Amino acid sequence: MKHIKILILNIAILLSSVSCKKFVEDYYEDPHGITFTLAEQEMTAVMLENQFFNKADGMRMALMWMNQATGADRQYKSLDNWNNADGTDFNNPWSEAYLTMSQADLLVKMANDDGNIVLRGIGKLYKAWAGGVVTSLWGDVPFSQLNDFDQYPDPVYDSQAQVFQQVQNLLDEAIDDLNSNVGNIPEERDIYFTGDSHKWVKIAHALKARFYLHTRQYDLALSEALLGPSNVNEDLYAQFDSNEDAPYSKWNPTKQFDYQRSGDLKANEAWAHKRLLNGLRNNSKTTDTRKSYYYTGDGLNVNATASGTGLFFGNMPLVTYGEMLLIATEATLRNTGNANRIDDALNYYNTYRALLTAGNYSGGFGSGDFQPYTSSDFDHGGIENTDNIDPVKAFFREIFEERYIFFIGDYESFIDFSRSFNDPDVPQYMRLHYDDNGDPKYSGQPLRFIYPQNEEDANDNYPGTIDINTPLY
Repeated sequence: MKHIKILILNIAILLSSVSCKKFVEDYYEDPHGITFTLAEQEMTAVMLENQFFNKADGMRMALMWMNQATGADRQYKSLDNWNNADGTDFNNPWSEAYLTMSQADLLVKMANDDGNIVLRGIGKLYKAWAGGVVTSLWGDVPFSQLNDFDQYPDPVYDSQAQVFQQVQNLLDEAIDDLNSNVGNIPEERDIYFTGDSHKWVKIAHALKARFYLHTRQYDLALSEALLGPSNVNEDLYAQFDSNEDAPYSKWNPTKQFDYQRSGDLKANEAWAHKRLLNGLRNNSKTTDTRKSYYYTGDGLNVNATASGTGLFFGNMPLVTYGEMLLIATEATLRNTGNANRIDDALNYYNTYRALLTAGNYSGGFGSGDFQPYTSSDFDHGGIENTDNIDPVKAFFREIFEERYIFFIGDYESFIDFSRSFNDPDVPQYMRLHYDDNGDPKYSGQPLRFIYPQNEEDANDNYPGTIDINTPLY
């Protein structure tokens, strides 16, 4: 990982990509003197880099492979088939993630030197966040030896289990720091919550819930989800200024991509677009109108109109109350010792459905109708179990199908597919790319990200290529 030894080198790499070009210009007085940046400016840089990691290059590849979009031209037409991907395709997302962690470590040091313990908590939260996502996508990754370049010029690859544990420990430290009341989060530099440390504590708990879900620690995922955002006003959205009059460099990365490479990424063959959001999910209690939020015509919705704002036009969800309710639903249903687990899980799920009916998470394109479910809806012959499978499995199918839609434009959809691969409790809830006969177009299953070429070139501890079809969980 010598490529992250010098922060400026990493910034040069990232600013050359579509996603990050010039976006941080307003936040550094001297981009050539980053080590002298004020801690509060460094905090904003960490926030911006993290949202690019979550919503740019890597996300678009996951979007294609989960059949929520279609690679239609040039490089993306080839990448529509995950078997054509190689290490060079992952250079940007890996660099974005590790620059986030490098900057987060720098923020921790600067805030600690300033005696600002609350701000130090933000740095720890962001390192844990990026680390948790990286290990969820790649498996074994460098983490414990990061950013101590004199002692560890070639950081070792920690096991996925080790990284997840370190991430959870770091989030615990972040919560303690954020609750310390020693120092503050500069409100003018906090682009999400204007310095409200209480909301950041909830985000830390939400991330703990997310990563406990990934590691199948469902009881802990439930308890942490209940400590996360408890209403939509506490949701955290990536901030992109995609107004047509805004500087191009601050647009949503997918809107930038569509502007530069129109036609490369569409949705004309996508399962989510053609089937699930085209009436397949509707029943006597459900009228799902979110298709216009995600798609327009045969493409991703990168527009804003009088009807609403497309997901890929402006701000995009990162951590939300809706996600917490979905985690609580799944974690409760996973509790095999609870004889009432379907009814208890429905309490969370119906609260989530009420949010959808109220118009949340649809970009203003219409609320749809999501009436409360009852356990009988999942019984044999019920509206969510017309094929007469086990009622618990029918509910799991509904949960994963809903998460598949809710997380369009987010890594969680890819991670869901990977972690549920061969899970006997989760029936098929989506279709990968298929031909007119209903047969898969490509071989294998996309189950992990591939280690990047720039890591192979730079780190002597590089573990070797692992095929994208190799199970991660």
